[in-house]
This record gives sequence, C-alpha cells and structure tokens, in this order.
Amino acid sequence: MQHDPQDVRRAANIFKVLSHPHRLQITCRLSDDRTYTQKDLIAEFGWPQSTMARHLSRLRDAGLITATRDGQEIRLQLAGPVAKELMASVCAWVHPETGESFAGNPVDYYAEKAS
Repeated sequence: MQHDPQDVRRAANIFKVLSHPHRLQITCRLSDDRTYTQKDLIAEFGWPQSTMARHLSRLRDAGLITATRDGQEIRLQLAGPVAKELMASVCAWVHPETGESFAGNPVDYYAEKAS
C-alpha cells in the first residue's frame, strides 16, 4: 500500500511533537475526554505559563488539540476522534498498569519502576 508522502510527513511531525515529555503529558491529560483551560493545566503540572503556552502552541500547530473560547477562558481538548484514538493507545502504553493517563513526571515514574 502506497501512502501519500504529505500524509507521512504530517504523521512524522505529530510523533516529533509528541516526543517531548511535557507535550506527551499534556495530551495524555487531555485524553480523558474533559476540557481544560491553560490555567487548569498550569495548576496541575506546576509549569510556568510561558512553558505551557509554548507546548500548547506546538500541539495546536500539529493539529492534536483544539482551543475553543468560553467567555474569557479558552478550553482545550484533543482534536477529534483520530487524536483521541492515538492518545488512548499511546497513554495506555506509557502507563500500562492502569491504562490511565499520567499526571506526574514520566522520568520519576520509570525511575521508581527500575528500583
């Protein structure tokens, strides 16, 4: 089966964007079918606003998340069924014991498992 080179490049870009641990954490958190604000995610992860904004921008540019204005807040969620399916698989693999998305630092999680 021959794949369109443009589709292959887009898929490769999605995996490149997800290769950063912070962006993977964000998308796994968004995979629980709720919407979050940037403020919610900053409170949960404890990262500076500038760090969160940079990672959210990369995720939006890759087409993985959408942002919808709700009054003065912007609600974030995964962008459609393909992104939800992809992240459900990836997040279950990242956290195989429960299949749940992780909120902590993946480096800490795997360091604990190794000891």
